[in-house]
Amino acid sequence: MGRMGDYLIRSFSGIFFSIFLPIIAIATLILFIRIAKLTEVTQMSFSEMVTMYGYFLPTILFYTLPITFFAALTLTMVRLSNDFENIVLFSFGISPLRFIRFFTPLTLTMTLLLLLLSLALIPITKQLTKSFINYKRIHAIVNIEASKFGQKFGDWLVFLESKDKERTVLRHIVLYNPKNPKEEQILTAKRGDFFNENGVLGLELYEGKVYRVVRDKIEQIDFQKMKIYDTSLHKPFTYRNLQEYWRIAAHDHKRLKDLIIFIAVSLFPVATLFFAFAYGMIHPRYDRNYAYFAIMWVTVFYYGIVSALAKSFPWVAILFVLLFGGVGSIFFYYRVQRRF
Repeated sequence: MGRMGDYLIRSFSGIFFSIFLPIIAIATLILFIRIAKLTEVTQMSFSEMVTMYGYFLPTILFYTLPITFFAALTLTMVRLSNDFENIVLFSFGISPLRFIRFFTPLTLTMTLLLLLLSLALIPITKQLTKSFINYKRIHAIVNIEASKFGQKFGDWLVFLESKDKERTVLRHIVLYNPKNPKEEQILTAKRGDFFNENGVLGLELYEGKVYRVVRDKIEQIDFQKMKIYDTSLHKPFTYRNLQEYWRIAAHDHKRLKDLIIFIAVSLFPVATLFFAFAYGMIHPRYDRNYAYFAIMWVTVFYYGIVSALAKSFPWVAILFVLLFGGVGSIFFYYRVQRRF
């Protein structure tokens, strides 16, 4: 379409980024607030927070790009209609189907990008996120600081008087177990050190005492050496390549549901292509503008049905996507193609 094609791309790009950038900005702000909450229990530098944001970015893009694309395409057609540019082009013999053919490569490119994000990048970054969080939790336990109250190690609250950072030797340690209020346990030791035994983190204590308080009685036990293991639940993390990751969907319903939702959302630009033109191509003098209402109902209806079907009838959701696209083409024919 020559210069007209360049004009359409510029119009579409302007509307697309005017919608996309504010959404990304809001999502980024919310995400950094969530990441900041992790610093309540783990120490995290700014570079590590940026790394976490990078891990979450493919997920943010995946859920914002398809809706933004559909909204931008619909509003681009509405703008052309309100400026009577569509009417002029129709009078020169350019049919509505040529508009669809022009935007089809861009729509397919967006779908391929969404498939790349959902089927490749999101599984990888999810696993990297779990690995990073597990590492930070363990590191937070090992990195217990001196002169700070209420630091946790398993079921114990830990207080240190001092710490040799070079040798990681802990000195003058006090541990308190608040798990059972009827039987308080207090443990003291002159020194200690962390160790890792078959993947289980432990604390080795030397020259200490154990106090057990039951009602009005206090029992004392002296020891020269004691090992305490972190009994909190840390699920072992195993990284899987993409083939192994998605192969689990054959027998895991949750993984199958994720796979179906990812595919269905990736196909959203293709499935809604005809709806965008059906509601965007109007005669401003005779037709009412239902574009914003259409963007809302199409998105909510599509995502709602896909989510519901993916939980109970996963493969039916893919048939729904095909049916939804077919209904859109019929709707476009009666609302636009037959008239113009």
